[in-house]
Amino acid sequence: MYQRMSLLEFQQAFDSEEACVNYLFEKRWPEGFRCPRCRCDRYYFLKKRRLYQCAGCTYQASVTAGTIFHKTRTPLRYWFWMIFFMSRQKAGVSMLSLQKMLNLPSYQTVWTMGQKIRQAMAVRNERYGLRGLVEMDDSFFGSKGRGKRGRGAEKKAKVLVMAENRDKRAGFAAMQVVEKLDTQTIKTTAQRWIYSGERIKTDQYSGYTILTRSQYQHESEPVICPELASVKFPWVHTVISNCKNQLKGMQRGVSLKHLHRYLSEYCYRFNRRFWADQLFDRLLTACSLAPAVTYAELTG
Repeated sequence: MYQRMSLLEFQQAFDSEEACVNYLFEKRWPEGFRCPRCRCDRYYFLKKRRLYQCAGCTYQASVTAGTIFHKTRTPLRYWFWMIFFMSRQKAGVSMLSLQKMLNLPSYQTVWTMGQKIRQAMAVRNERYGLRGLVEMDDSFFGSKGRGKRGRGAEKKAKVLVMAENRDKRAGFAAMQVVEKLDTQTIKTTAQRWIYSGERIKTDQYSGYTILTRSQYQHESEPVICPELASVKFPWVHTVISNCKNQLKGMQRGVSLKHLHRYLSEYCYRFNRRFWADQLFDRLLTACSLAPAVTYAELTG
């Protein structure tokens, strides 16, 4: 389903706006056009307006309508390049760097495009859950010096982090920004990301006791000192450490208001790290299926 694509192959495949439109059409309607209103498969293409008109109900749709590209005034070629770089750069890529590489005049335009792509990643992440032995821990994200360390930290974002422990390697991971670390929040987050009946391993923080009374097999391990945490919970701490280093590096830190999308971006690439050469195609598919989101919604 997903094509493998090198940089050279990408350049050759999408050397024109028409090529991008045609490929996006295939991603959005892999079995041919279907009217969004009546599902009819017969249509007329209005070439001058680049619209597809349903032969049944006369509804007109564009290849970008209802997707994250909805009403964009930026050519799809720029979108494709951004998706390629954001999917293939293991440590992430800053929007300022992309603005310079693509020679786009407005940083706000690039930032908005990047946030919409991250939103598509987040929507795609929600389709999958964690199985087997899942390590679960909490961490705090924020600029250095903003509040004290540990669970009493202030002015930092609280994040619940989960990672599958597949013995000698990590499986899939999920991260969620939360308002507080109470039992109800922990239970709701676990139910959102972890399949019922699976094993969850945590430290002995009192908030995790709710998992024992839920539909999970809960195992708690004492952590006498912080240094032991990474030994007893290796993969969830690997995810936390790598994500923080990425945010400090390429992104130079991020606003706590938008942190959830950056975490979604990290998890999206992490969970697909074994299909690196397919990531552009996978992410373009995600962008073609994710609902439209406005600038006001991104900043509200």
